[in-house]
Amino acid sequence: MKYVWIACVMAATLAAQETAEQRGARHHFDLAAIRAAANFRSADSIDARLREDGAVLHPRLTALRLRIEAALSEARFEMDQRDYPAAEDALGRAEALLDRFAKEIGGY
Repeated sequence: MKYVWIACVMAATLAAQETAEQRGARHHFDLAAIRAAANFRSADSIDARLREDGAVLHPRLTALRLRIEAALSEARFEMDQRDYPAAEDALGRAEALLDRFAKEIGGY
């Protein structure tokens, strides 16, 4: 029980020491990841309906999805390394790709 309390105190201390830049990058990342998950879920349901009719999702969408996932992964890595400008660049690329992906599947 003592160790749980120590872990909670350490987590609270780290959260208090988080800079505005760190909070902003983490918030930006969370929003992009949520948006990606929502668009991927829509694409998965579209893909399931297409497969019922014997068709498949266009390979361009699959390639875009992989590029989005790679950009988000890079952003997470840069955030872990505390390189926030590089993380913001990767998030910008992910969001631009998400815009293209959403337009391709008919979303927003």
